[in-house]
Amino acid sequence: MMKKLTVLFFLISSFFYSQHTEEELKNVLFDIDFSTAGPKEIEKIDSLIKVCKKDSYNDCVALGYLKIANIYDKMNDTKKSFYYINQVEKENLINSDTDFEVIFYLHMQKSFLYQKLGERVAAYKQLDEIYDKAMKTDNAYFIYLINRQYADKYRETDKELSLKYSKIAYKFSKIYRENKDNRYRIDKNRLCNSYKTSAYLGGIYTDLNKLDSARIYIEEAIRNEKKVDDIGLKYITSLFAGRYFREVKNVEQAQHYLWISKNIAKNYFKSENYQIAVGDELNALYKSIGQKDSIGYYSNWLVEIEAVNREQNQTLNDNVDKQNELENTNIKNETKGLFFILSVSIAACILFIFLFLYYYRKHKSKNLDKIDVPHQLPVQESIFKEVIQLAKENNPEFMTRFHEYCPRFSEELLKVSPLKISEIRFCAYIYLNFSTKEIADYTFISVRTVQTKKYNIRKKLNIPGDMDIYVWFSRLLK
Repeated sequence: MMKKLTVLFFLISSFFYSQHTEEELKNVLFDIDFSTAGPKEIEKIDSLIKVCKKDSYNDCVALGYLKIANIYDKMNDTKKSFYYINQVEKENLINSDTDFEVIFYLHMQKSFLYQKLGERVAAYKQLDEIYDKAMKTDNAYFIYLINRQYADKYRETDKELSLKYSKIAYKFSKIYRENKDNRYRIDKNRLCNSYKTSAYLGGIYTDLNKLDSARIYIEEAIRNEKKVDDIGLKYITSLFAGRYFREVKNVEQAQHYLWISKNIAKNYFKSENYQIAVGDELNALYKSIGQKDSIGYYSNWLVEIEAVNREQNQTLNDNVDKQNELENTNIKNETKGLFFILSVSIAACILFIFLFLYYYRKHKSKNLDKIDVPHQLPVQESIFKEVIQLAKENNPEFMTRFHEYCPRFSEELLKVSPLKISEIRFCAYIYLNFSTKEIADYTFISVRTVQTKKYNIRKKLNIPGDMDIYVWFSRLLK
């Protein structure tokens, strides 16, 4: 009976949604309330994805997968969250025509995933790859979201830098809400996210012990929280309000707000990130007033959360390893399939070269001693070999020696576009004629990431679509 109802629901929804454009279907996805979303909302998104697939709305399909991944992450089901993120790449939904909004959310979701695994470098790398492009979009929504994540990136290592990015996020969240000339679509989820910047800014001022400034933004956050009925906004506001009141020794208010956060985390946000944050704050509060029973209770609660977290991370790591194994297997199978064709092609090339050399030696040998054949100096050849070896080892000294080998390389690149150091390093690998697979192996990133980087480099350097990127770099210094 249940199966029949599901089929009926899909048929009805397919008929209804098939009348909409891709932009309208994307808006339906954004309107699904994230804070209270669960299995029912996942079913709804899944039916939307099927309709989008029928109409080849790839951007809509990708956003649907990422929305489901985000909901599963909130429900602390990392295995399913990883599965849906992986579907975006598995179904080849990202290409040169993909809307930046999809690429933006993919990087953000992967960053959260790596953060959960404890792989901070990989998590921040996902943000670094889209930061510049997000800032150039002049889209206040993207700008405040990416800067909010950057603020969190530096919260533990450099609080002043975290404050800088929090201020940028706060400024652009207000621009988004003001929405001059109706430039942006204002929906509940985006609106609630924009209001969170006040609480985050109050939180960083609390961490810096600038409590007068913290009070201003915490009071603003509490006022904002009443403007929209959203569990996620209430959680963030209560968490940072609780932290502020704990610092100013107002135990009653601190306890009031932290209990609100705790109840929301337990009922709506099963992900350990939410629960650990409020657990740490309650533990610190009760330590400050010496309530041993409460300290014991929340200490045990944190231990339980971390135990579940370790189990989830192990599952997720296993999935990542399996995915890498599958990619390697596919590459091997493709290689075997092309082996025969390549063998015939190589044999034909060898035969052609042999005939060419035979003709050349026969007719040009008399003048060979008159030709000035250029050779690399032994020192230059030695540097080249060293550069290649350093590149293969991903050695920090690689760029130093590379600049000795090609002193004009960076200068010529920067004439074309203001690239970052990491992008110049990536370009050096291409100039040295390393393949996509080799670059991925030597720099410890996925083949897909290398392909994306190549695409971004093409765009920045305005390399024509019909020109091979390796040919373009081979002509750079000529």
